[in-house]
Amino acid sequence: MIYLEKEDLITDAFERFIDESTKDDETVLDNAEKRAIDFVKTMIGSRYNVNLIFTEGAPIINEMLVQIISRIVLYRVIKRNAARKVPTEYKEDYDEAIKWLNDISTGKIPLDGLPTPVDDNGDPIKSNTLWGNNSNSNFYI
Repeated sequence: MIYLEKEDLITDAFERFIDESTKDDETVLDNAEKRAIDFVKTMIGSRYNVNLIFTEGAPIINEMLVQIISRIVLYRVIKRNAARKVPTEYKEDYDEAIKWLNDISTGKIPLDGLPTPVDDNGDPIKSNTLWGNNSNSNFYI
């Protein structure tokens, strides 16, 4: 795995559940993590330099991202069980991880210590988004 260790997954789930869901294919955890990382890259790529964060061999570890990615991976791995039923707690954890990603992508939750995107000159890329309010609640012209 690139970003997670198995201990990160065991923190939130019984090792037996993980092993039973992945015993028929050893690449399941790697594939689930890769898909989760690609999803996270898509969500936070406009705010953070995801190529630096998820560099294979020397990733920049952020505990919030570890928690988010592990919850996504666990949900997908546990969903592979024979009954195809996911315990409610895993579904709630997955939903909370997606909410956190949305909050990170909108800037409500900043991730300190992670690199921001830079242009070819090394200057930070600023967002072109403008915020404003055009409402006229008093109907004045």
